[in-house]
Amino acid sequence: MKFVKKYKVQIIVGVICLILLLLAFFAVYRMFYPSNSKSVYGNRLENAPEIDNAVIEKIKNEILDTDLVATVNYNTSVATMKFSIEVEADTKIKEAEQLGQIILDNLSTKIVEFYDIEVYVTNPSGENEEYPLIGYHSKNAEEFSWVDNVVDGDEDEE
Repeated sequence: MKFVKKYKVQIIVGVICLILLLLAFFAVYRMFYPSNSKSVYGNRLENAPEIDNAVIEKIKNEILDTDLVATVNYNTSVATMKFSIEVEADTKIKEAEQLGQIILDNLSTKIVEFYDIEVYVTNPSGENEEYPLIGYHSKNAEEFSWVDNVVDGDEDEE
């Protein structure tokens, strides 16, 4: 007891410093290791309409049924639907552009108004120099925008 009475002020200051040090450590820890309960993408996907796998399979099958296409792959990244399509060697660019309309026709208005859609069309045979063909549909657009014969930046155009 004598010790406590003799060093009362120092003990109070020490306890206060210890509490402040613990609070500072906790604050720094929370800053570097935030809670994982939040979504990685923030609230961008809040109220996002669900994309049914049956609809995606229907789109893939309709695209494959055109006899212009060899393979169709699909994935979603945040709020972007991505289709990768390999067309047959004799497929014309105008025919390939119609594949985007098949996608839009099969998706609900809610999905089209929420998600951006990218279509990457390639011709693996390499016979048609107009490929690759890239289509982009913004959620605010009414139709696809297409770019063909994408050239690398280091190639010279004649």
